[in-house]
Amino acid sequence: MLTLKFVRSIKADLPTAWQVIVDFPAYKEWNPFVTRCSAELQPGTPIVMQVNMGPFELEQTEQVTQVEHEKLFEYRMRPVGRWLYSKRQHRLEAVGTREIRYTSYFELRGWLSPIVTLLMGFFLWRGFRRMTNAVKTRAEALAP
Repeated sequence: MLTLKFVRSIKADLPTAWQVIVDFPAYKEWNPFVTRCSAELQPGTPIVMQVNMGPFELEQTEQVTQVEHEKLFEYRMRPVGRWLYSKRQHRLEAVGTREIRYTSYFELRGWLSPIVTLLMGFFLWRGFRRMTNAVKTRAEALAP
C-alpha cells in the first residue's frame, strides 16, 4: 500500500482555491503533474488525465466518486479486482476568512501495489507534492 498526504495552508478564499482544482482545462497552464485533464463534477463520470511521470507521460482514465462543492473532489481508479485500486482526494477547509487548509491525498492498494510503488512510487510522490505546491501558488496568485 502507498499513501501520500500533503497539507498546505493557502492564503485565499474557498471559491478561489476550489476554482483552481476544478478548472480542468487550465491545468496545462500551471500543473506540473497532471498536464491535461477533462472531467465533469458529477459522480460516476470519467476523469481523463495526462500525467507527467518524469521520464514518460501516462494517460489515465478514472471515475469521479464524490463532489462536495468547495470542500471535496474525489476520484478513483477502476479497480482491477483485488489486484490494484486507488483513491485521490482534494480537500478544502476554511481556517479563517482568507485562509484555507488544502489536503492532497492519494492511496494505492491491492496485491500489485508494492510492485507499482517500487516502479513508480518516487514519481507519484514527486508529482503529487509538486501539484500540491502548484495549487497553493496558483490559488494565492488568483486570490482577490
